[in-house]
Amino acid sequence: MEWENGVMGSILVPDFITPEQFYDSRHDDSAIAPVKRLMMAVLEDALRCFQNNSNAKSGARKRLFTEAEQWLCGETGEGPFSFETVCETLGIEPSFLRGGLRQWRDQQLAGVSARRLARRSPVVRSGKISANTRRSSRRTASQVR
Repeated sequence: MEWENGVMGSILVPDFITPEQFYDSRHDDSAIAPVKRLMMAVLEDALRCFQNNSNAKSGARKRLFTEAEQWLCGETGEGPFSFETVCETLGIEPSFLRGGLRQWRDQQLAGVSARRLARRSPVVRSGKISANTRRSSRRTASQVR
């Protein structure tokens, strides 16, 4: 509208805005953040199953690959955890990801070794996990003062 840029617009626009007005325009996704993390884990697992089992000939590994391939490349997914919904929620373009997977698969079939999705680093703990529950009854001179 033209009036927004003219004199009337400058009169009607306040000099300051409240925090509620500022943050109202932003999308607060704190309530959905756990769901997004779960969706990311589902997507990562599907990509790992697709890549790590792509050369399986039979058995459980072949089944894992087939299920992952159907979920990733199938066009008829419905529900909150369909590939399309997961990508949309995470801000990923599904057709771009599918194209990359097809390209990776073609390279695998041609014998070109491409980088796979790596496993997350395991948590390495050194020493005891639990803290020592005994406390020394002796106090040093600096603690008494």
